[in-house]
Amino acid sequence: MFTPKAHIIIIDGALGAGRKMFAFELALTLLYNAQRTALVLADDSPLRQAIQKRRVLLPQLLTPEIISRKDFYSEANKYNAVIIPEATMADELALTASTYITIIPQSKQSAQKFAKKLTYINSVWELKKKIAATYGRSLNWIICENNLKEKISDSPSPELAQVSRTYGFRVSPPLNRRIAYQNNITGISAQDKSLPLLKKDLTYDDICAKREITKLAEFIFNA
Repeated sequence: MFTPKAHIIIIDGALGAGRKMFAFELALTLLYNAQRTALVLADDSPLRQAIQKRRVLLPQLLTPEIISRKDFYSEANKYNAVIIPEATMADELALTASTYITIIPQSKQSAQKFAKKLTYINSVWELKKKIAATYGRSLNWIICENNLKEKISDSPSPELAQVSRTYGFRVSPPLNRRIAYQNNITGISAQDKSLPLLKKDLTYDDICAKREITKLAEFIFNA
């Protein structure tokens, strides 16, 4: 039986919720904090293409490794952390997860709608029970809100925080609408722009984006 030694992070969410952006930024944050990190990506993933572009454009930058699903069981434990942005709790890889992150849009309506998704919530609980039975450890379940409004928010929706204890998840600080995240398709992240090579391109938006992702990474690993 495969026993995960790496910290396996599953990132789940609806289409367009920001899974790949989150995975990219989080992977780079971990790399810049001396954690060997890999992403599990399909051959046709746009994120794989962005990372390949990054390697060609600026090979001197830290870049996360990419492993395929078929190589996951033989390769995952070579890393400190492995991030899987294209999986659900029904995926066989989810059983290896240390952290399960669900991304939802930030709004009162989204929070209320999520609280009523009992089939989804029960499915994550079933996964938690399987992981406990198989590996004798708990699953860190986090809800991360992606705030797509112009107004910046530092706190999660009160409606979501209210039901978090009932359903057994933790609510992380939200991400906010930022150009720095939208530009990561170039393969360059806000995490890179503190380096002398790219410091001339650093904007206030980049500083805020970097701070948000760092805060999220600390939240994930300080369970």
